[in-house]
Amino acid sequence: MSGQGADRVYNVITVFFVLLTLVCLALTGVFAAGIMPVPFLAPATPIIPKVAQLPTPTATPTMLPPTWTFTPTKTPTPSNTPTITPSVTPSLTITPTPGPTDTPSITPTASNTFTATPSMTFTPSVTPTGPTPTFTYTASPFPFGLRGNVVFTANFANTAGCAWQGIGGQVFGLNGQGLTGYNIRVTGPGLGEGGAGIVVASGSNTLYGSPSGWEAFVSGQTNNNTYFVELLTPSGTVVSPAVQVTFPNNCAQNLALVNFVQLRPF
Repeated sequence: MSGQGADRVYNVITVFFVLLTLVCLALTGVFAAGIMPVPFLAPATPIIPKVAQLPTPTATPTMLPPTWTFTPTKTPTPSNTPTITPSVTPSLTITPTPGPTDTPSITPTASNTFTATPSMTFTPSVTPTGPTPTFTYTASPFPFGLRGNVVFTANFANTAGCAWQGIGGQVFGLNGQGLTGYNIRVTGPGLGEGGAGIVVASGSNTLYGSPSGWEAFVSGQTNNNTYFVELLTPSGTVVSPAVQVTFPNNCAQNLALVNFVQLRPF
């Protein structure tokens, strides 16, 4: 009887391990099929970090396909077609311009009538016969006259500068030689008693030309007074017309040059 009791114990243990083996096999099948996660008996804390790394499949490189949207940049190619069409239309506007230019060419025919009319009016302008009274040169009663024109320049014959105003010049004969001994009389404001003027002799100042140079001092400052200059023989006979000299009241023109020349013998 005792032997049979021990066998029962061993049988119970055997049945237990057989059942345990079956349970293990069942769990293994469940784990393999994915019905239940494997670490169901493990602590929850070590499993959480592994689950947090699962979102890595959502990587940004998957956004690369939208970069293919740049393909629409090829659309500007239609811009070539509009540029060709406008260039053709302006060329048509050039052709009408030569038409109007032909018609005005007929009007210049009237220009022939214009040229004929002035030619008729221009001929009477030749008829006046007025040059005859110009022979004033032969009518002069004086054997001497002014050579050239009165010339104004700066004082060069003395050191007075602008504090001086005067008249100077020369006397020339028929052959252009200098004549001495003639008198030059200058009349004007402040010259001589009662307006008699002052008299200087040709040859008295050769700085104005040798041998017949002369000079007449008229004022100690520049002014715009008018003076008259005439040539006399040594005996006092007037042999030239009176030459008018009006100063411009300018320091750079405070000297008037008056030259006399013989026109005919006397």
